[in-house]
Amino acid sequence: MNQSFDNFGSFLQAVAHAADRPNSTEHQRLLEINRRGYPGPAGASEQVPGDGGFAVPAEFMPTLIQRLYMSGEILSRCMELPMKSNSLAYPQFFETSRATGSRMGGVQAYFVNEGDTFTPTKPKFQRSELTAKKLIGLVFLTDELLQDAAALDIFDTAAFSKEMAFVLEDAIVNGLGSGLPQGILGSNALIEVAKQAGQSAGTILTANVCDMFARMWSPSRKTAIWLAHPAAEELLLTLSISVGTGGSEIPLYHSSKEIGQPWAMMLGAPVIPCEQCQVPGTPGDLIFADFSRYVIGMRERMATAVSLDVRFLTDEAVFRFTMRVDGQPIDAIPVIPFNGTVTTSPFTCIAQR
Repeated sequence: MNQSFDNFGSFLQAVAHAADRPNSTEHQRLLEINRRGYPGPAGASEQVPGDGGFAVPAEFMPTLIQRLYMSGEILSRCMELPMKSNSLAYPQFFETSRATGSRMGGVQAYFVNEGDTFTPTKPKFQRSELTAKKLIGLVFLTDELLQDAAALDIFDTAAFSKEMAFVLEDAIVNGLGSGLPQGILGSNALIEVAKQAGQSAGTILTANVCDMFARMWSPSRKTAIWLAHPAAEELLLTLSISVGTGGSEIPLYHSSKEIGQPWAMMLGAPVIPCEQCQVPGTPGDLIFADFSRYVIGMRERMATAVSLDVRFLTDEAVFRFTMRVDGQPIDAIPVIPFNGTVTTSPFTCIAQR
């Protein structure tokens, strides 16, 4: 039996037809695909005509995941670990300080003279775990759109990927870690730099930006980005650093003129407007973050189900997409640098103003 479909829209058409006609060729074809290695979600797809559930075929899963990553500026920058089951435990160095004898949790290298006795050292590890959380997206499609596989492929893939990416990125920024990925704003790795003395509510000052930059872990500065609430980005336009005593100033915020760089720049890093950031004056209105230090565990398995009954009166079919995903910062807490006592982290923001 031919298992392939011309495109994702053709597959969704088959799911809709199978839900409406449980004895149809489309239904039997989808059941055969599921039996051959793509188990669909548990449900009543074989018993209830109005509700069908089938796994997305393997030829479409990579494309959907790729579109999901392309839709998100944050998600595309995160570190991804393959997740073959509902949970994934991974070891990492327990490093709270970069001082000699503390790096990588206790590893130390040193120079010796001939004949000197030397002392062995070893790293210290900690165990981190990701547990898959279910992410669900619903898309409503009219009967007219369902008749056109090409339009359905474009519309549904775009709608699904953009919405799922938005919700997942919101969890990466704001997630509480209970039933959701652990967001950076609620993690122990976050550094909130203090506001300036006498600073007005809802403002962002040059000193705030410089303090955030200074507290960024130095290896992360080459890949860190600024995330700004659209209203907070407006406050960045007038920020500058005074030079000398003659009244000269250097602006912090620069519109990008480089090919391939669509974002404005500030202190050498892109400034990306982000709806998931908090309103001005709230921690998270401006974030300086290195998302390569944020790990995403995503199972390479998505499923779709369809109902023709939920929106029966408006002649719409409801497609449901599900995936299982989790995420958290790699760093447990900020780290003390090799020289100095002020902690640094891949994630910084400004305290309440």
